[in-house]
Amino acid sequence: MQKPKRKVDRRVLRSRKQLSAALLELMGEVSFEDITIKDITDRADMNRATFYLHYGTKEELLYQSLESRFDQLAQRIEEDISSNPDKPVWIDDCYDQLVFEHVAEHADLYKVILDSNGFGGIIHQIIDYIAAVAHRNTVAFYGPQADGEIPHEISSRFVAGAMFSLIVWWIRNDMPYSAQEMASMCHRLISQGCDDLLPK
Repeated sequence: MQKPKRKVDRRVLRSRKQLSAALLELMGEVSFEDITIKDITDRADMNRATFYLHYGTKEELLYQSLESRFDQLAQRIEEDISSNPDKPVWIDDCYDQLVFEHVAEHADLYKVILDSNGFGGIIHQIIDYIAAVAHRNTVAFYGPQADGEIPHEISSRFVAGAMFSLIVWWIRNDMPYSAQEMASMCHRLISQGCDDLLPK
């Protein structure tokens, strides 16, 4: 049983939000490697001591800024699944659409991340997060054992990699298709690739 998360003080949340906004704003102007803690605190109108109350490094700030956005997306997906417990996870493109709508909503963030160099760790984190959500929800619906020869862990990584690749292309090409169109195409490609892996 998971312990309930302790409620975070509003002032703490406000400080973290300001620091996150400052970092993402700076990343739109200069490379991440060139940004200093002082740059971030100056932009957020805070002192360095306040920064270190919340984060140890600028990398930690960036990871947590991304994770909070991923958590919002995962919560939306899992709320939808909870309200439709008899509906297979990959039966249609509604969950794919939630992902693409999330990316569109945070397009400025993803453009900065995906157009910068030296973000291998962050890219892996994004893929890991998508794969973990896919795996958790597949197991919840189909059970821990896959009926076919390919384990859920492998099919979840396949889904995450395919979706991430499409997101990168979509962002870098200024989103020429709507989130709904991308979700539909993504779902068709992934569902065809996984067609004989999932129970009918």
